[in-house]
Amino acid sequence: MTDLTALAGKVREAIPLTRHLAFEYLDFDGERLRLRAPLEPNHNDKGTFFAGSQAALVTLAGWSLTSVLAEQILPDQAVDVVAVTSSLDYLLPLDIDMVITAESEAADRERFRERLQRRGKASLRIMARADNEQGQPVCQYQGTFLARILNP
Repeated sequence: MTDLTALAGKVREAIPLTRHLAFEYLDFDGERLRLRAPLEPNHNDKGTFFAGSQAALVTLAGWSLTSVLAEQILPDQAVDVVAVTSSLDYLLPLDIDMVITAESEAADRERFRERLQRRGKASLRIMARADNEQGQPVCQYQGTFLARILNP
Protein backbone atom coordinates (compact mmCIF):
# COMPACT_ATOMS: atom_id res chain seq x y z
CA MET A 1 0.00 0.00 0.00
CA THR A 2 1.30 3.39 -0.94
CA ASP A 3 1.89 5.93 1.81
CA LEU A 4 0.26 9.04 0.36
CA THR A 5 1.18 11.12 3.42
CA ALA A 6 4.86 10.37 2.86
CA LEU A 7 4.48 11.14 -0.84
CA ALA A 8 2.86 14.50 -0.04
CA GLY A 9 5.75 15.36 2.28
CA LYS A 10 8.28 14.41 -0.38
CA VAL A 11 6.47 16.51 -2.99
CA ARG A 12 6.21 19.57 -0.73
CA GLU A 13 9.90 19.33 0.13
CA ALA A 14 11.09 18.89 -3.46
CA ILE A 15 8.66 21.25 -5.23
CA PRO A 16 8.11 24.45 -3.21
CA LEU A 17 5.18 25.62 -5.38
CA THR A 18 3.11 22.70 -4.12
CA ARG A 19 3.15 24.12 -0.58
CA HIS A 20 1.15 27.10 -1.80
CA LEU A 21 -1.39 24.94 -3.64
CA ALA A 22 -2.42 23.38 -0.28
CA PHE A 23 -3.25 20.06 -1.96
CA GLU A 24 -3.91 16.76 -0.23
CA TYR A 25 -3.99 13.26 -1.62
CA LEU A 26 -7.36 11.62 -1.08
CA ASP A 27 -6.80 8.05 -2.21
CA PHE A 28 -5.19 5.63 -4.61
CA ASP A 29 -7.05 2.45 -5.58
CA GLY A 30 -4.36 0.79 -7.68
CA GLU A 31 -5.60 2.42 -10.89
CA ARG A 32 -6.65 5.96 -10.00
CA LEU A 33 -5.24 8.63 -7.76
CA ARG A 34 -7.35 11.48 -6.41
CA LEU A 35 -6.23 14.74 -4.88
CA ARG A 36 -8.00 17.82 -3.59
CA ALA A 37 -6.99 21.46 -3.40
CA PRO A 38 -8.96 24.27 -1.77
CA LEU A 39 -10.24 27.23 -3.75
CA GLU A 40 -8.99 29.80 -1.23
CA PRO A 41 -5.25 29.87 -2.03
CA ASN A 42 -5.89 29.02 -5.69
CA HIS A 43 -8.48 31.56 -6.83
CA ASN A 44 -8.13 34.22 -9.49
CA ASP A 45 -9.49 37.77 -9.68
CA LYS A 46 -12.93 36.38 -10.58
CA GLY A 47 -13.16 34.19 -7.47
CA THR A 48 -12.83 30.98 -9.49
CA PHE A 49 -10.02 28.45 -9.66
CA PHE A 50 -6.93 30.01 -11.26
CA ALA A 51 -5.92 28.31 -14.52
CA GLY A 52 -2.28 28.22 -13.43
CA SER A 53 -3.18 26.35 -10.25
CA GLN A 54 -5.29 23.92 -12.28
CA ALA A 55 -2.35 23.28 -14.61
CA ALA A 56 0.04 22.69 -11.71
CA LEU A 57 -2.42 20.40 -9.92
CA VAL A 58 -3.32 18.17 -12.88
CA THR A 59 0.38 17.86 -13.73
CA LEU A 60 1.08 16.97 -10.09
CA ALA A 61 -1.71 14.37 -10.19
CA GLY A 62 -0.23 12.76 -13.31
CA TRP A 63 3.29 12.83 -11.92
CA SER A 64 2.06 11.36 -8.63
CA LEU A 65 0.13 8.53 -10.26
CA THR A 66 3.13 7.62 -12.42
CA SER A 67 5.42 7.74 -9.37
CA VAL A 68 3.13 5.54 -7.27
CA LEU A 69 2.75 2.97 -10.05
CA ALA A 70 6.53 2.91 -10.64
CA GLU A 71 7.12 2.44 -6.91
CA GLN A 72 4.75 -0.53 -6.89
CA ILE A 73 6.47 -2.10 -9.89
CA LEU A 74 10.02 -1.56 -8.58
CA PRO A 75 9.71 -1.14 -4.79
CA ASP A 76 13.45 -1.55 -4.17
CA GLN A 77 14.62 0.85 -6.89
CA ALA A 78 14.88 4.63 -6.96
CA VAL A 79 12.80 5.79 -9.92
CA ASP A 80 12.74 9.31 -11.35
CA VAL A 81 9.58 10.61 -13.07
CA VAL A 82 9.38 13.58 -15.41
CA ALA A 83 6.59 15.11 -17.48
CA VAL A 84 7.15 14.75 -21.23
CA THR A 85 3.96 16.11 -22.81
CA SER A 86 0.80 17.76 -21.53
CA SER A 87 -2.43 19.17 -22.85
CA LEU A 88 -5.09 20.85 -20.74
CA ASP A 89 -8.54 22.07 -21.71
CA TYR A 90 -10.36 24.51 -19.44
CA LEU A 91 -14.06 23.82 -19.93
CA LEU A 92 -15.96 25.61 -17.16
CA PRO A 93 -15.15 27.91 -14.24
CA LEU A 94 -14.89 26.28 -10.82
CA ASP A 95 -15.87 28.14 -7.66
CA ILE A 96 -15.44 25.32 -5.14
CA ASP A 97 -12.52 23.15 -4.00
CA MET A 98 -11.03 21.10 -6.82
CA VAL A 99 -10.93 17.30 -6.74
CA ILE A 100 -8.81 15.77 -9.49
CA THR A 101 -8.91 12.15 -10.59
CA ALA A 102 -5.87 10.91 -12.51
CA GLU A 103 -5.92 7.56 -14.25
CA SER A 104 -4.46 5.56 -17.10
CA GLU A 105 -5.85 2.77 -19.24
CA ALA A 106 -5.18 -0.82 -18.21
CA ALA A 107 -3.27 -1.62 -21.43
CA ASP A 108 -1.07 1.46 -20.92
CA ARG A 109 -0.33 0.45 -17.31
CA GLU A 110 0.59 -3.08 -18.40
CA ARG A 111 2.92 -1.79 -21.13
CA PHE A 112 4.43 0.63 -18.59
CA ARG A 113 5.04 -2.22 -16.11
CA GLU A 114 6.59 -4.47 -18.73
CA ARG A 115 8.91 -1.82 -20.16
CA LEU A 116 9.96 -0.43 -16.78
CA GLN A 117 10.92 -3.90 -15.58
CA ARG A 118 12.65 -4.90 -18.83
CA ARG A 119 14.30 -1.66 -19.96
CA GLY A 120 14.53 0.37 -16.77
CA LYS A 121 12.49 3.18 -18.30
CA ALA A 122 8.97 3.56 -19.61
CA SER A 123 6.41 6.20 -20.46
CA LEU A 124 2.81 6.31 -19.30
CA ARG A 125 -0.11 8.28 -20.70
CA ILE A 126 -2.26 9.83 -17.97
CA MET A 127 -5.71 11.39 -18.15
CA ALA A 128 -6.95 13.65 -15.37
CA ARG A 129 -10.09 15.67 -14.83
CA ALA A 130 -11.94 17.71 -12.27
CA ASP A 131 -15.72 18.06 -12.15
CA ASN A 132 -18.07 20.64 -10.72
CA GLU A 133 -20.88 19.86 -8.26
CA GLN A 134 -23.16 18.87 -11.16
CA GLY A 135 -20.65 16.28 -12.38
CA GLN A 136 -19.64 18.32 -15.42
CA PRO A 137 -15.93 18.39 -16.28
CA VAL A 138 -14.29 21.76 -15.56
CA CYS A 139 -10.91 20.72 -16.94
CA GLN A 140 -9.53 17.74 -18.82
CA TYR A 141 -5.84 16.89 -18.97
CA GLN A 142 -3.75 14.44 -20.91
CA GLY A 143 -0.05 14.01 -20.33
CA THR A 144 2.79 11.58 -20.81
CA PHE A 145 5.27 10.89 -18.04
CA LEU A 146 8.60 9.09 -18.27
CA ALA A 147 9.85 6.94 -15.41
CA ARG A 148 13.43 5.69 -15.30
CA ILE A 149 15.51 3.82 -12.79
CA LEU A 150 18.18 5.96 -11.17
CA ASN A 151 21.62 4.34 -10.93
CA PRO A 152 20.61 0.90 -12.26
